[in-house]
Amino acid sequence: MGDWTDGLVDIIFDSSFMTLATADRDGLPWVSPVEFVCDEELRFVWTSVIGARHSQNIRANPRAALSIYDSTQTPGVLGAVQGLYAEGPVEELTPPDLEALRPSLAKWISWRDAGRTTPRTQLPDRDASESSWRFYRVNPTQMFALDPVQSTKRWVDWRVPVDLMDSFSRAYRSRLER
Repeated sequence: MGDWTDGLVDIIFDSSFMTLATADRDGLPWVSPVEFVCDEELRFVWTSVIGARHSQNIRANPRAALSIYDSTQTPGVLGAVQGLYAEGPVEELTPPDLEALRPSLAKWISWRDAGRTTPRTQLPDRDASESSWRFYRVNPTQMFALDPVQSTKRWVDWRVPVDLMDSFSRAYRSRLER
């Protein structure tokens, strides 16, 4: 797919927030902006208060959709904002899951927060199991982007499936070598 999929990977690495879409047991949708980190398997992790509406939705319906995009893109007349659109099952991470992911998540936070002037994201204390916050992870089963060629045409479905694993793995390894 080339350079434009590499651009999608850059958007993931450069973003702090994703838009998370959940639905309750009855299908009533809810959208939330959440700060995320990513592990080396291209799974998206965030933390939320147990009582948050999206956390309650996940307990009732453990599937979600997400969108990550560069909000500084210049809008076009016919073009659309490029980004990643994904969907998949969500799991609440257990303390052993989180402990296993800790090195990967810490790397991601350090890459993303380099040069950041706002407060940095903190991983929870190892004994934070009694906290009202929980970590969740979505493992995308489908990922899409907007086809940059088709996005200039009217009345065309611009969405195309993408496989970012090779580009993402290459970028992840590159950051490890720095």
